[in-house]
Amino acid sequence: MNTYWTIEDLAKQLRVTTRTIRNYLKSGELSGSKVGGQWRFTPDDVRHLVGFRNPITAFSEHSIQPDSFEETLIAFNIPIPGEGGLDPLRDRLVDQYNNVYSGPDRRFYYEVLSPQYARVVLTGSRQYVLSFGAWIEQQAYRPAEPPQSIEKEG
Repeated sequence: MNTYWTIEDLAKQLRVTTRTIRNYLKSGELSGSKVGGQWRFTPDDVRHLVGFRNPITAFSEHSIQPDSFEETLIAFNIPIPGEGGLDPLRDRLVDQYNNVYSGPDRRFYYEVLSPQYARVVLTGSRQYVLSFGAWIEQQAYRPAEPPQSIEKEG
């Protein structure tokens, strides 16, 4: 399912006025499409406005340089758990990155794709990507543990 925003939707999302959105359109900072005479904006239009580069494209462009052949990329589409939802998942990922994995030439991207899925993209050294990726895989995909049964002593 494609997501499209109107000028009003986008202004609300970015916490600016509709006039600001129209100014972005006029200056060329924001692009969109007119549908039935009304502006519509895709997630890519918004990413371009706020300066977010697609990490996969950035990786591809950077990886043609000889000094970057050791760089690695991995992407996960992670299910957002029903119990507690998005915030605990995002907080665990960000805390782990900040406390364990942050550093030079290590990148961590997080994006909500839908109410059911988030995307995490890691780029950097092979050791960083595989290590943090293994931690993410353990956290996001571990099977639900069966409930522990408590036996009464009799």
